[in-house]
Amino acid sequence: MCGIAGVLDPSSLPDEDTLQRMNDCLAHRGPDDAGIHVNEPVALAHRRLSIIDPESGQQPMFNEDRTVAVVFNGEIYNHRDLRDKLSTSHTFRTDADTEVLVHLYEEHGPSFVDRLDGMFAFALWDTARERLVLARDRMGIKPLVLARDGNRLAFASELPALFEPDIDLGGLDRAALGTYFCLGFAPAPRTAFRNVTKLRPGELAVVEHEDGGRGDGSLSVNRRRYYQPTIEPRNPSLDTAATELHRRVERAVERRLMSDVPLGAFLSGGLDSSIVVGTMADLMDEPVRTFTVGFDEARFDESWAAREVAEYHGTDHYEYTVTPDDVREAIPGVLDRLGEPFADPSLVPTSVVARETARDVTVALSGDGADELFAGYSKYRGEHLSTYYRALPGPVRGAVDRLLGAAPVDRTTRVGELGRQARKFRRGSEPDPVARHLAWLRLPDDDAARAVAPLDPERRAGDDLEDAHRDARRMLPEGDEFNRMLAVDTRFGLPNQMLHKVDLAGMDSSLEVRVPFLDREVVEYALSLPTSHKIDAREQKRVLRRAFDDVLPQRIQERGKQGFDMPIGEWLTGALADDFHEALDSIHAPFLDQGTVREVFDAHREGRADHAKFLWSVYVYGRWERRLRKRGVPLGLDG
Repeated sequence: MCGIAGVLDPSSLPDEDTLQRMNDCLAHRGPDDAGIHVNEPVALAHRRLSIIDPESGQQPMFNEDRTVAVVFNGEIYNHRDLRDKLSTSHTFRTDADTEVLVHLYEEHGPSFVDRLDGMFAFALWDTARERLVLARDRMGIKPLVLARDGNRLAFASELPALFEPDIDLGGLDRAALGTYFCLGFAPAPRTAFRNVTKLRPGELAVVEHEDGGRGDGSLSVNRRRYYQPTIEPRNPSLDTAATELHRRVERAVERRLMSDVPLGAFLSGGLDSSIVVGTMADLMDEPVRTFTVGFDEARFDESWAAREVAEYHGTDHYEYTVTPDDVREAIPGVLDRLGEPFADPSLVPTSVVARETARDVTVALSGDGADELFAGYSKYRGEHLSTYYRALPGPVRGAVDRLLGAAPVDRTTRVGELGRQARKFRRGSEPDPVARHLAWLRLPDDDAARAVAPLDPERRAGDDLEDAHRDARRMLPEGDEFNRMLAVDTRFGLPNQMLHKVDLAGMDSSLEVRVPFLDREVVEYALSLPTSHKIDAREQKRVLRRAFDDVLPQRIQERGKQGFDMPIGEWLTGALADDFHEALDSIHAPFLDQGTVREVFDAHREGRADHAKFLWSVYVYGRWERRLRKRGVPLGLDG
């Protein structure tokens, strides 16, 4: 796992000092080595976290005559098969997976990306054609951002590296911020800046001169999705589907065990990480190294379940207990490394887990992705039940509606938590599937949304979600609405939120995280199965539980979903209250009404509503804006 950066500037030789500063911004992603290659008009930079062939895998890496160069972030799981096919006509100098890229490109041009099985982002420079090829893996596990300023282009694994070159970022993007204050993230291809975009999952960008050759012609950036699956619905028996799923997940885990450095697994004690660990235990000759962070507060602590799974499989288990103070103390450091606002509060405890895990291993497997594929989150139970709720006669539904709306809201008590979920269920009963999906996902209710009304957050997020549903309808032309919701969350929510979070948290501690549930074979098979195999009135993740009942202790099979979160609502009105108001007071953005935010804060503090996630989004934005203003980054708002 690594960090990559670069600049393409046809008018002048890129400055090596600038490249060095960009590379330094990515040092946490690759502490083992660094490399820079300047070849007018392009400059490539790389930071290396050594995992495959640590001795000779330095980058940039070249073909035999050094006319093709590549910088690469990720892992290619089928690199040995590709190498065997290429070795008859190409000379390999290393055992690194990166080297197959330059030779595969020589054989197939930019379309070689179709043959890669892995998680990756890369930049490849073809000197003869003066062509830059950029790509991101199918599921969006690894990030890549690019900035376009006239006839210059810069790219990097993380946005802060793009603050270094003298490139106009374009100021703040209103649409991206609107979606951020509704969903907590700016979805690809947008970023918080108008002139900076993310490559989308499964996207390829080919950058060349418009006139086809070197000269003063402007750059042409041709972007296309090279991976847009079409899923053929299946309806096997539950037992048949479970057998096939077990086979595919086992193969996916096995592919992700390749490593020349210490490897382990996150183990929360939940179903998904327990399946990954159990499968690893069956495949490995030595005990699996497992890592768990326990919390002092019982409602967030799953360490007992992780210990039970570890004992069941005889793993080499590491457990770290952190206090709320430990997590709170990590907040400034975590937030102050963000290149753009990102409001998932679980980024903080995830960063703590990654930090502790990285003390012992360089690679960790995780269970991410299974909740989206197999309907694990509570919102999916709400979606399933809302079908019956919407079918109630109008007067009955109206009475239930009023009852749910009057429920108390308080995350610290069982009754209050049920009230919070009841109000969310009430919001998620819209007849239109996109509007209903948005209701499950949105951070602010109507009262809180007034604080950022000029951004029109619900419309902005609704437009993005509508686009994602349109893609899902192309993927699942015969699928039902529930399965399309899972497809949207897999293709839209996962890369923009969960995978982004895991990449930020893991790479901040130089830890590579691999996600076997997002193997292409697993994803496409899971999405092809009917809703009834995933959820019914009594059970969620039905086919997944059935597929792995032999590797799960009984109590783990029977456990419900427990979120990996922190009591941010209490902290914002308690230990973090002064910091919150300081961040709020520092915001200069014309779109935010500070008076309304304070009203929302008071309602939250008094228990009249649960605004924790919206207030967190304001807090994150305030810290981010203040830091960038001090740095002198222009933050003008478009329109």
